[in-house]
Amino acid sequence: MSYFTDEDVARLLALPRPDTIAMVDLDEDTRKAIDNRVIALAALIEGEPISRVSKLYGLHRKTCKRMLALVNDPASNGGVHGFAVCIPRLRLVDPEPVKKSTPLLKRPHAMTRLVNSLPELKASLVKFKGPLPSRRQTSPAFNRLCEEMKRILSRAGIGEDDYPLNTRDGGRRALATFIERLRFRAAELQMMFVVGPTLSKWTELSTLEPFDESQVDGHYIDLKEQWCAVPLSDGTHRLTRVSGLMLLAELDVASRACMGWTVIVDEAYSQFDFLRTLKRALMPWCPRDLTGRQMQYLPNAWMPSAIDGPPPRGLRISVDNYSSHLAKHAKQALAQVRLGVYRFGHAGIPETRPHIEAFFKSIEVQVLRYLAGGFEPETKLREEQRVSAQNSKAHPIFLHLMEDMLDIVFSTYNVTAHDGLQGRSPREVIEAYLSNGGMPLRSSRTTEDVRDLGRFSVRVTIRGGKGELPHVTFGYGTYRSEKLSTRPDLVGKTFNGYIAEDARFLHLLDANGQPYLELKTLPPYALTPHSLDERRRAHRWRKSRGQRWNGIADLIDAFHAEVRDAARHLRWAADDVASGRIPKIKAPEPARSGAARTLEGFAPRGGVVSLRRR
Repeated sequence: MSYFTDEDVARLLALPRPDTIAMVDLDEDTRKAIDNRVIALAALIEGEPISRVSKLYGLHRKTCKRMLALVNDPASNGGVHGFAVCIPRLRLVDPEPVKKSTPLLKRPHAMTRLVNSLPELKASLVKFKGPLPSRRQTSPAFNRLCEEMKRILSRAGIGEDDYPLNTRDGGRRALATFIERLRFRAAELQMMFVVGPTLSKWTELSTLEPFDESQVDGHYIDLKEQWCAVPLSDGTHRLTRVSGLMLLAELDVASRACMGWTVIVDEAYSQFDFLRTLKRALMPWCPRDLTGRQMQYLPNAWMPSAIDGPPPRGLRISVDNYSSHLAKHAKQALAQVRLGVYRFGHAGIPETRPHIEAFFKSIEVQVLRYLAGGFEPETKLREEQRVSAQNSKAHPIFLHLMEDMLDIVFSTYNVTAHDGLQGRSPREVIEAYLSNGGMPLRSSRTTEDVRDLGRFSVRVTIRGGKGELPHVTFGYGTYRSEKLSTRPDLVGKTFNGYIAEDARFLHLLDANGQPYLELKTLPPYALTPHSLDERRRAHRWRKSRGQRWNGIADLIDAFHAEVRDAARHLRWAADDVASGRIPKIKAPEPARSGAARTLEGFAPRGGVVSLRRR
């Protein structure tokens, strides 16, 4: 005789069973009794008759009936009782109140009566996993639960004059006590069961070695009212207020070593900043020239790219789902150039990338918050704390000096003992790994990969015909060349290509990926070197200026001049100038002599000219 369906039998037999070995407070007889009941219940679930199981395992018939009746009943934790019915003297079901109707006044067990009379409310309480409020900390999740309880009570016809809304706190204390009692009982019951091993993290699949995985992320540096010094053409600087400073870094998970970093002046970073950070990790590192500075490197300062041979790279890259990471060009560069597996997580969940979050926290606490304007942001437990007493306007950021300082900081961090590495430094971990025969991913094409990370891959079609020379239109620019002008047969064909750091040149590739044609953009984008991003911003600026920008020979240089002028009152313009994305004003050409100027306007003498003195 079967008491359950085949699906129910398989589901119930797969439930965890009491771990009598972990129950240290039990005597030997009770352990044997629990194990005996577990075997008996499994036989009952499989369809054995109650009389036979009772006689075979020495259990009372009522005990067998009770276990069979409760095994599939809902439990307070949202599941079923399962094999918990095999534990003697364990209260699984609360005693039913004498009155089962909805209570009207505050009485003992009133909240239990209310929850039992409203299944929708009980399901919400079982599903609630947020923290409960305390004297020192509020709980927004619990506040939302209270609002949900009010909506459930309103749908059930319970008004403001009924329990629990008629109490002084609206039933918040009684609700929190009820949830705490549910959790205590569930935790007490959970300690009695065997929990099978589960694999839910990358680190549980294997032991990570250096360069198996790297994490890349950005961090907004905690500085108040940040000012930067913008370099001028005469060697002086002008103070401008900027949006802030962001730090991008790539960290090796196993060794905690900082592999590469970039600091930018902006409130966000682009896919090009992201790729620049990866590019920096593949470039050989050497100490900077600090002549005339009061800063200096440690004698053993070190970065992973200083290892002999091609710099190693991570097999797997972990990032969040920020838009700059999901950009088409960035994903293509990761797959084709970086030669690694990349994994995307959710932004705002530091547990998915704990190592780089801890790295940023360590650098902030030990270094960055001591810059002028440094502070500790407000948390749930404490208010905002000012760390640096210096005024940021009186002590502005010089970006080139800050980059020198950060290079010293990260090269020092890599040789400093780390608590997560048993007191070893990241350098010691990596050198021990290499000395023991470790083989990180390296490539003889690292130089080409560094170059390709700065290239923007494109796919374009040749246009032209009907009296129009063959050309390519891309990124608000028109590209031509003398060789292309004589090839009308290429009109309509599609080519793969790339644009390097100077967007004035577009390189087309043949079917084998070899260079085929080099095209150059036409005016007004043909004179000043620029990037694609600069051209897009110059085009938007031109559209906002209307007719007065028509007829300008070099829009890039004009855009640079306007941004430098707008840096006094526009924050984004100050960011561009301070970060160096907009170049300095060109120094004026040296004045010519007065003698040369006296000959201006005269035509050269015609006929035969003899320079021999007579």
